Amino acid sequence: MIQILNLKKEDIEAVVEIEKKLLLETIGYEMLANELHNKYAHFYVAKKDDEVLGYIGGWIIDTTCDMINFVVKEEYQRLGIGTKLFKTLENKIKELNAFEILLEVRISNTKAQKFYYKHGFKEIFVRPKYYKNGEDALILRKELYEDTSN
Repeated sequence: MIQILNLKKEDIEAVVEIEKKLLLETIGYEMLANELHNKYAHFYVAKKDDEVLGYIGGWIIDTTCDMINFVVKEEYQRLGIGTKLFKTLENKIKELNAFEILLEVRISNTKAQKFYYKHGFKEIFVRPKYYKNGEDALILRKELYEDTSN
């Protein structure tokens, strides 16, 4: 059975390895360890038994969540795990009365873009040469409320 749990120190090494393998870079052990004590940080892992299958994390400050990273091991993609992780963070955002999510995604990462668009994100900006390799980033935004003024 797959569980979505708060990130713990013992999960960080596995998260870093998943990032390196799939994202080709990592935010690093030290940063993730620091996030455990950051009141604005909300990081979750998907686990089956003791294996970390993926994670998501963001900073929720005032009305906005800046999503930091989100990755699921390749062999566990397209099984609903990413959606479970995303919905967990989205529920926390709503619980804290924030109403938008912002994120960056590589312009070449069409698989992730497809996921985000399916979950209601819209492109708002292209940030040129954002990544270390000079690749552009798409800035995506999702509003978590509906306009009921009509």
